Amino acid sequence: MKGAVFEGKHKIIIKEDLIKPSIEEDEVLIKTKKVAICGTDVGSYETGGPYFPGIVLGHEFSGEIVEVGEKVKKLKVGTRVTVNPQIPCNECYYCLHDQENMCKIKNYALGTTENGAMREYLNVKAERVHVLPDDISFEQAALVEPISVALYAVKESEFQIGQTAAVIGAGPIGLFVIQVLKAAGAAKIFVLEPVEFKQKKALEFGANKVFLPNAWKKISRKTNNIGPDHVYDCVGLSSTFTNSLNLIKKGGKITLIGMHANSLDISNILSMTTNNITVRGVYGYNQEIFKIAINLLEQGKILVDPLITKNIKLEEVPDIFEKLSKPEHDELKVIVELD
Repeated sequence: MKGAVFEGKHKIIIKEDLIKPSIEEDEVLIKTKKVAICGTDVGSYETGGPYFPGIVLGHEFSGEIVEVGEKVKKLKVGTRVTVNPQIPCNECYYCLHDQENMCKIKNYALGTTENGAMREYLNVKAERVHVLPDDISFEQAALVEPISVALYAVKESEFQIGQTAAVIGAGPIGLFVIQVLKAAGAAKIFVLEPVEFKQKKALEFGANKVFLPNAWKKISRKTNNIGPDHVYDCVGLSSTFTNSLNLIKKGGKITLIGMHANSLDISNILSMTTNNITVRGVYGYNQEIFKIAINLLEQGKILVDPLITKNIKLEEVPDIFEKLSKPEHDELKVIVELD
């Protein structure tokens, strides 16, 4: 069995001798169809972590059930599915309070700490499996996971109909946040993004205005010199957090989604106190959010096809990761085809 294995910094290899997994009584075996490459995957490729060396990549994926464990009652062979890749303990305080993304005992996930979906077959617990509606393709279903990230972020920010928002970064997560905000009834959505083709995508997905990062003051003028009610930082650098604090209105809320720096150097940090600003970090999602993401996709309220910029075969994975690690690339979502 073939698969793409993460071996460390700038090293991914295609192995052809992987063992086809067997399943336990509460698991199903899935024939992988499509796997999307995540920015977190690329980050680990660039830095060497936090992914575990030796694991098969892939946590955004879809497939078809080909075998069912004897204790699995609600799933059957031939069912089209996607999978919540988080692996909670189901025993700790957080898991028992519908907060599995904050699991205290384990922070395991397919494709990061456990073998993921960039292989021909994978075994997963039946409880993590979500059945696909007929009108959602395998390709679209591979993006349910990042939709869930955006959906959870907007939900946890306590965004309300008619409020204004600024989104920093128009990569895949930022573009999904824009769509979720639009579906949630945002009055105005502003975006800061330096890359031209991403600026165009932001407008295509519902942003009212898009500006270069150094033109953030224009957003203030567009909101009667008050600032937006919410800022969603989908990048996570010192410069973007600084811009978040510059942008947000007094008493507003900043939600940190993408974090790519271990430490931040913020010159205007005092404004958090003097302007009564709420800053919240968000991570992952829960099972209910995953279901809602599928429903929104089925209803056409979230579009994914325009984000998919390339389809590749498994053998092309090492080369595409090298391309994605360079800032000049023009890809949004790359789909690995295994069917």
